[in-house]
Amino acid sequence: MNCIWDIVLRAAEDDIEARKLFFKPAENFCPYCEQSFKTINQRRVEETEIEINPLARFSNIFEYLLHPDCLNLIYKDQQQFTAYFFDLLTHFLAEVDLCHGMTRREFYVRQIRRELLSGIFGDVAREGMEQLNREKQLAVADELLRVMEVGSSVRSFCHIMKQIFEDCIIYQGRAHPQRIYVYIGQRRTEKLEKQWQLIRETFLAFDFEARVFWDKHFGIIDVAETMRVDNIAIF
Repeated sequence: MNCIWDIVLRAAEDDIEARKLFFKPAENFCPYCEQSFKTINQRRVEETEIEINPLARFSNIFEYLLHPDCLNLIYKDQQQFTAYFFDLLTHFLAEVDLCHGMTRREFYVRQIRRELLSGIFGDVAREGMEQLNREKQLAVADELLRVMEVGSSVRSFCHIMKQIFEDCIIYQGRAHPQRIYVYIGQRRTEKLEKQWQLIRETFLAFDFEARVFWDKHFGIIDVAETMRVDNIAIF
C-alpha cells in the first residue's frame, strides 16, 4: 500500500469511507514512498488520520505550500486552514487517481451508489444501503443500473437477492406467476429487515407481490428438509 488511491481503497475494504480520512504531511518520510505508515509493509488503514509524503508525486503542487519559508509566514490562526486545505487537495488528487482507468459504467455505478446513500431513491433505500458493506452497495447500484437500462424483471430481483442473501431460495407461483415467495434462511433482525425492504422496494415490479419467510421454511410434501416438526412456517 503506497499511493493515496491505494490507501482509500484499503480503507473502503474495512468500511471506512474516504471522507472520514484526514490527510496530513508527514514530518519524517521516505522520499520514495507516498505513504508514511509506521511500517512500510502495513496492509490495513488502522487510523483515520493519515500521514503522507506529498512530494513523492505532487511536488509541483505542494512544494510552495509546504516550504519552510512559506510556513513561517503563516499566522497561527491560519494554520488550521492550511491543514484542512492540504487535506482537501489530497482528497481531490485521490479521486483523480481513482478515476484513472475507470469505465463509463463504473462511473455510473458509483454515482448511483452515492445517490442511494444520500436518499435520492427514498429513505427505505437509504436505510437499507447503510446496512450493507461497500462491496454489496456497489452490487446493488450495478443491478439498479441494469434495471434502468433494460427494465425491471424477476431475474434482476432474484440476482440481487442471491448477492445479498446468499442462502435464500425464491419461488414463483405457478397458478399466480406474479406472486413471489422468498425464504431467506436467517433469523429476522432489524438490519436484515432493512436490507430486504431495500431490495423489495427497489427491484420488485409494482404488479408483483412478495411474501418472505425468514428462518423457517414452509412445508413441501415429499421434501424432508422442509417437513421438520416445530420448524415449519405457516403458509
